[in-house]
Amino acid sequence: MEIINILGNKLAVILNISPPAARGLIKLSIKDEFGPFKPISQLNYEDFKLILNQSLRNRLQNLDVVNYDSIVENLLEELKQNQSLITIGGV
Repeated sequence: MEIINILGNKLAVILNISPPAARGLIKLSIKDEFGPFKPISQLNYEDFKLILNQSLRNRLQNLDVVNYDSIVENLLEELKQNQSLITIGGV
């Protein structure tokens, strides 16, 4: 899913971790929010906003990331700028 790659790459740069690790954080946050049985391809823009605002925010906070609020806001802005990728071609 392209939007996960974009958000993961952005998060990787911010946290200074590898892109696969950052994408893993996002995918774990998806599972936290919706459980293991909802396909990622069925997620919409509002779902991703919820994931970033709740599950990912909690994960970053639990990992003692200092600026977790500003990181989430940064990712929400990135999501907003790239929301068309969610609707095109079954991301």
